Amino acid sequence: MQNSAKNRNKLHGRSERRLPRGTVTFLFSDIEGSTRLLARLRDRYAEVLGEHHRALRTAFAEHRGHEVHTEGDAFFVAFARATDAIAAAVAAQRTLAAHDWPEDVDLRVRMGLHTGEAEVWADDYVGLDVHRAARICAAAHGGQVLVSAATRELVAGELESGVGLRDLGEHRLKDLERPERLFQIVAGGLPADFPSPRSEAPANSAARGLPPAPNRTIGREADVEAITRRIRADGVRLLTLTGPGGVGKTRLAVEAARAMQADFGDGAGFVSLAALERHEDVASAMVAALGIVVLSGETAARAVTRYLAPKRLLLVVDNLEHVLAAAPFIGEVVTACPTLAVVATSREPLAVQAEVRYPVETLAAPDAVALFGERAHAHDPAFRLDDDDAADVAEICRRVDGLPLAIELAAARCALLSPAEIRRRLDTVLGAPGPRDAPERQRTLRATIDWSHELLDEREQACFARFAVFSGGATVQAAEAVTGADLDTLERLVAKSLLVRSRAADGATRLLMLETVRAYAGERFAALPDADEVRERHYVHFLTVAQRHGGQRAQRSGNGPAHAAALDAEADNLAAAFAWATDERDAERALGLVAAVGWYWLARDRYAYAVEWVDRALGVPGADAHLLLRARALTIKGWSLWPLGRAAEQAAVLTESEAAARRADDPVALAQALQLLSARSASSGRPDLAEAYAEEAVEQATRARDGWAIASAWFTLAIASTTIADLRERTVRAATLLAEADNVIHYASLLSSAAYGAMCLNSDQDAIAFVERALPATRDLGNPFLAMMLAGNRGLAALLTGDVATARDAFREELAACRTLVIRGYAREALLGLSAIATIDGDDDRAARLHGASEGYRHGDPDDEVQERLATTFFQPARARHGADPWDAAAREGRALSFARAVAYGLEEEPA
Repeated sequence: MQNSAKNRNKLHGRSERRLPRGTVTFLFSDIEGSTRLLARLRDRYAEVLGEHHRALRTAFAEHRGHEVHTEGDAFFVAFARATDAIAAAVAAQRTLAAHDWPEDVDLRVRMGLHTGEAEVWADDYVGLDVHRAARICAAAHGGQVLVSAATRELVAGELESGVGLRDLGEHRLKDLERPERLFQIVAGGLPADFPSPRSEAPANSAARGLPPAPNRTIGREADVEAITRRIRADGVRLLTLTGPGGVGKTRLAVEAARAMQADFGDGAGFVSLAALERHEDVASAMVAALGIVVLSGETAARAVTRYLAPKRLLLVVDNLEHVLAAAPFIGEVVTACPTLAVVATSREPLAVQAEVRYPVETLAAPDAVALFGERAHAHDPAFRLDDDDAADVAEICRRVDGLPLAIELAAARCALLSPAEIRRRLDTVLGAPGPRDAPERQRTLRATIDWSHELLDEREQACFARFAVFSGGATVQAAEAVTGADLDTLERLVAKSLLVRSRAADGATRLLMLETVRAYAGERFAALPDADEVRERHYVHFLTVAQRHGGQRAQRSGNGPAHAAALDAEADNLAAAFAWATDERDAERALGLVAAVGWYWLARDRYAYAVEWVDRALGVPGADAHLLLRARALTIKGWSLWPLGRAAEQAAVLTESEAAARRADDPVALAQALQLLSARSASSGRPDLAEAYAEEAVEQATRARDGWAIASAWFTLAIASTTIADLRERTVRAATLLAEADNVIHYASLLSSAAYGAMCLNSDQDAIAFVERALPATRDLGNPFLAMMLAGNRGLAALLTGDVATARDAFREELAACRTLVIRGYAREALLGLSAIATIDGDDDRAARLHGASEGYRHGDPDDEVQERLATTFFQPARARHGADPWDAAAREGRALSFARAVAYGLEEEPA
């Protein structure tokens, strides 16, 4: 300490100071949870720390404090008078409490004061009283000021009005032989209620005490608070911490006990049962751990009860899952000892009457990352968590589900590998070695899970291994159908913390496996003789789910969002089922799943995903033989290509889809292919062909006598109309049929598309009427694609009828949605609309640049009637007015913009 202080003074050019001598009151302070605060605030932490420093220095200086030194967020200040020290602490805490910190900052400073004598050497203090003051500070909680008995004696009767001292009793502080009586400053404007000081143990502890923590506990403050509240406020006397192996139950139990031990006259004790093989030996283990003397003729169980009955003791009983037959004995001890409280740890509940359960969760992302950073630094002192490593560390923590043991084992690899390398080799974390002094079951993550696996019976082991087939968890019904397990077996795996139960948004129960546990289960699953049968059952189950929720009728009905949400929850399982079908080179199954889930992708705007799956399925040998499934898959691909900007590929795909549907002689599939051919023909400038395809689609759907298909085909025929009279009449017919079929998506789309068709036919007032009808129907659906499409048509109708303000807002809405959905095809329409508005504003240079930017999203389609009207009304006059060369030069600049910069320019977010 002396040399470091001297070197600091030299480093900062600070001269020797005149520090108080003789009897001095020492004040130490630091920020509680500063590491986590730094990890969360990152670059903003320096500003917060600076405000903290200014507040404290002002308070200390105003009360004649002498700053000895400051390191990071910690202050060491000396006062010649104890009353000045207390006044300074109170003033500092009030200033911090009143400061207007940012919303995400909860800055709490702890302080400790002690009065004694210390030698001044090299512009610093040395002596035991300095260390005692530092230990008192370490025992405090954020926002709390603790004072030693020596300081209290000096200020008795001299405190200012409204300031008092609360007696907290004697506490044994770390590294100090003599216990210290601690007092808490109580003052107006400051919090008064805190947990017991963080001391080693009460001075009169009769138990052997708690094991020391090997390093700092991270991310468990809320858990400790919740556990202490259950025991202190709720009077719980047997609290079992449950959770999977490696989640940190033991450490949490000890931390909570350490926080509460001052509340118990006889302190806290710790009993580990990890080494036991028989439940009959639990009482003997408690005798040994607590130092109980067994009287002549007395059983160990009787000795435990006799010893604990009169004591006011907090007892941690660790690792009960493998000796659960002893749970009734634990319950009997709690009942027989009225002032005893027990915190037990077990991977499954004890299931006794007195028990209250506390499930221990894995760490949330910020705490998990902080834990990785600290443990990595311990293995490699040069390691510092910075921006370059943050993404890799976050991904490591995510993939191990925030499981503390897995994080610690992965962080240990930092002695050799970078976080990026650890991330790429994360599958090796199961066997990564841990500390040699850790319990055998925690030397590796594999050993930890092995410990749990060996406690399972044969049916539980089979279910555990088979559950690995699920990706992203499963409903209870799916788990029963695929694993063949009954409810009792699944419930026992949940109780043993090998499955995690969660609740979906619709209230249904969902079962999950931590990824680290699933990796272990996957190894067991691969060795099962019936693994292929389980995979097949998994495929069949999720094909049924996809057929129930993923079809066009489900996705485009009034209940479409619920059907989509059902498949959202199973997206990973659907991908796993599809991967199995393609790996098995089973074309029928691969195409069947694509056909079943394809309309869900369209509803969720996952066009690239749809095209990828269709191409993979069509690439499986034998796919050509399944004509109907092939036709349906190609139709899905055809719908997906245009939003991806790949319209040039549509013609070949649609021709193939039509041919396959005709050969399969399926009128519904053919009607769907013809509808898409109609839409493609319209965008290619062939309205006559579009109408012909639409008419045949109606014929085929009518032949199938399928009301849904008929309504959908009439939708296509309506928007393919080549006269305004036909458009009006057909739209009424189609809207009626769509409403009867509950096809709400096509209903809203029909009205919006009819508005565009009316503009193509030079009937702008009809367009306005269709837009007004489409607005409530689209708004009620909450469908972002339909909202984007309607925004563009609303903008065009407003523009062509002179409502520039509405048009501007609508085109901006459309363009922003294009960026969000990454659908570039509609960007051309929005950019053209904003270009037209720029000509109205008299900004021809901006108009030309926006016009040029729009050309990048034409995708080979010719201008239709609406675009020709825009050119004639707005762009040609503007180009003539601005000059051909300046216009063309600005247009070239716009054409060179990337999609992101073109959108930003259109929205006036940044200059081109």
